[in-house]
Amino acid sequence: MLIISNQSMHSVMSLREKIADPEKRAECIADLENMIDIKESHLARAEWSSCCRNICNLTSQLDSELYMLQNTLETLRREDSTKAASLLEDYIASLQKSYRPEPNHL
Repeated sequence: MLIISNQSMHSVMSLREKIADPEKRAECIADLENMIDIKESHLARAEWSSCCRNICNLTSQLDSELYMLQNTLETLRREDSTKAASLLEDYIASLQKSYRPEPNHL
């Protein structure tokens, strides 16, 4: 199982809260584009590193997440915030299934 930072999970959860607000559509699009850029960077690094290629199916996991985010973005661009919110919920469920929260350090 992979680890997700509390900040990353908070970012996705805050996006979920504002995705239905038409006034925050541009902000949500920018957030999704940023998340996609980060996932693309992670995917490229995983593909370049031969030692990480098969660990926990990292590249397939990142590729799947990237696909989900891109679908959410395209749906939001088509101004279907209800469907985009549903796709984002699917993405959150995937994160919760595949990742565990980072440990709290005292």
